[in-house]
Amino acid sequence: MSEPGQSDSTACPEKGAQALRTAVESGRFVVAPGVYDALGACLAERHGFPAVYMSGLGVTASLLARPDLELLGMEEMVRQAGLIASAVQIPVIADADTGYGGLANVERTTRAYVQAGAAAIHLEDQASPKRCGHLGGVRLLDVDAMCAKYELAVAARGDTPMLVIGRTDAYKAAQGGGLDEAIRRGRRIAETGVDLVFVDGLTQRDHFKRVRDEVEGRLLASVVEIDAPAQTKAAELREMGYSVAIFALSGVLAAAGALADLMSRLTKDGDTDAVFPNMMTYTELNRQLGIENYNRLWDRYGQA
Repeated sequence: MSEPGQSDSTACPEKGAQALRTAVESGRFVVAPGVYDALGACLAERHGFPAVYMSGLGVTASLLARPDLELLGMEEMVRQAGLIASAVQIPVIADADTGYGGLANVERTTRAYVQAGAAAIHLEDQASPKRCGHLGGVRLLDVDAMCAKYELAVAARGDTPMLVIGRTDAYKAAQGGGLDEAIRRGRRIAETGVDLVFVDGLTQRDHFKRVRDEVEGRLLASVVEIDAPAQTKAAELREMGYSVAIFALSGVLAAAGALADLMSRLTKDGDTDAVFPNMMTYTELNRQLGIENYNRLWDRYGQA
């Protein structure tokens, strides 16, 4: 058993979706840091995390330098998920936004993520184009359309072990939102056959607790730093009975902060000496990228 706030990292010979499904169904608490590329996922894996979360905001920010407004399409997001999944052995939980269209698109999106090697996807109940759940002002599908989306995604994944996560953004909806509506929708989502329910937009401990108390089934929570340290910790979510905690924005916020600091110091000082202690060395970066493996190949077969 791991320490409070950490994942239960009992060894499991399974990989990808089946590993995540086994962990969730056996009651092991999973903490997944947010990443947006393969390097971040590799670093998470080497630090012992049992899964990673591919953040839609992180991918959009890194590829387009734009906010999370569904500016990337299905093929771009699926491609990024596939690149991340191919670089690690641990499961990748992926943001699938609204499913990128109507029900036919949701079906295609779900199958595409299966083929890309995603261990889980979450689909949200926003009308397209979506907004990041923490921006507020989102527009929601009606409840019947929401439920149809999740039922179809469950059917579309077939007999594969990929998990389907139903996400509601009702907490910060432009009209008719709030915690009561988010809980009402969460209850309906739980009846559609999804593997996990995700009520997005929450930050306060008592709100997470109320969701846990009033929504049946397994739950995923997103721990976020909205201009300040996160108000709720993974250890608290574990004690409440959540199954998965993702740190959705932590990776991109940390990387953006480090890059901004680097650019500022380089502009002012003309060198990187002040920030070098926080930089990974060239040698260590190559080690993390697996250079030793390629050195062995070159030694054995020649560089040609």
